Amino acid sequence: MKRLSVSTLFLLLCALACTHRQARSGRNFDEIRDLVTGKTAPEVERILGKPDSRETMVLSGERWIWWNYTYLDGSHYAPEERGRVVHLEIVFEPDDLRAKASNTRPELRVGGPLGVSYTLPKEAM
Repeated sequence: MKRLSVSTLFLLLCALACTHRQARSGRNFDEIRDLVTGKTAPEVERILGKPDSRETMVLSGERWIWWNYTYLDGSHYAPEERGRVVHLEIVFEPDDLRAKASNTRPELRVGGPLGVSYTLPKEAM
């Protein structure tokens, strides 16, 4: 009977471990935000790798998304949110000033203070 209980507990723990989401990056969201702020699209791709989704935005920018890429960490997040895996989103905007000065196509650069954000994955039912 004891052997059956230990086996059942082991199988239950294995099942729980399989359903736990893991971030694809070892860096937390704040570290990534600080790392990519002000960078160009090619620089971000070299740092983070290819995004899972790229969307062209109305005003000629782009939004890139990496699914389950990073996690929340730090005392400024609620305790129940710390460690939570999130989707990383970066909005790139055209760098018009540099393009006008050099007469070239605008380079896409991480846009402003809200250019790096995250969304929470939907919970499995």
